[in-house]
Amino acid sequence: METPTLTECPNCNAKLTTGILSSNKLVNKKFGALIREFTTLQHEDFCEKCAQAPFEQAKAKCSKEIAALNVEVSNLLKNVQVVSIPAPLHWDYSVLDMVTAQSTTGTGVFAEFKSSITDFFGMQSQTYNTKISNGEKLCLAQLRLKCLAAGGNAVIGTDIDYAEVGGAQGMLMVCMTGTAVKVNNLEQLGEDRAANLERLAAMMKRREHLVEIHLPNVSFVSAGVV
Repeated sequence: METPTLTECPNCNAKLTTGILSSNKLVNKKFGALIREFTTLQHEDFCEKCAQAPFEQAKAKCSKEIAALNVEVSNLLKNVQVVSIPAPLHWDYSVLDMVTAQSTTGTGVFAEFKSSITDFFGMQSQTYNTKISNGEKLCLAQLRLKCLAAGGNAVIGTDIDYAEVGGAQGMLMVCMTGTAVKVNNLEQLGEDRAANLERLAAMMKRREHLVEIHLPNVSFVSAGVV
């Protein structure tokens, strides 16, 4: 049985028309998903005449919530434990997937000059140490985010490697690999960490949903494919 062709917009009852000089069509359903999520309008379809204002309102709210979630996730990310041991004692966990992270940064001529001076006097190169430390932090954040994206809450068997790449360009590379797991007995991680991990999982799920329906680069509603 064929679906009857609509002649009016289900939301505003405006007449649906097609023409060269003037037309009013139902917009792509992706606009409707965003509008329903952030406004009181819950119709399945919207037309070009009525969708623009609620779409702009919904898009702004969606962008704001995603930004807020990014901050919250960043603040709680350290609760995802990253350990080098392959089988932590008393953990009941399910293995999910391997996760990897890489960070590359330039040292520059000035940094190399300072490094040679500190090496000459038997001191450590603070410039190199800082860059390596920043690379480690970035890799840890990547591992944790990939672990959460895989549905996990911890990374075990983590290995870290350092290398100089780029030849004369003097690039430092930090690489990390580990195994994302889902710890089933969260009480072993502590009450606070367990609560924060549950919050993280919920926030990541919400963020994934919002990113899926978000249309940040679209300014005007249309009947075409987004």
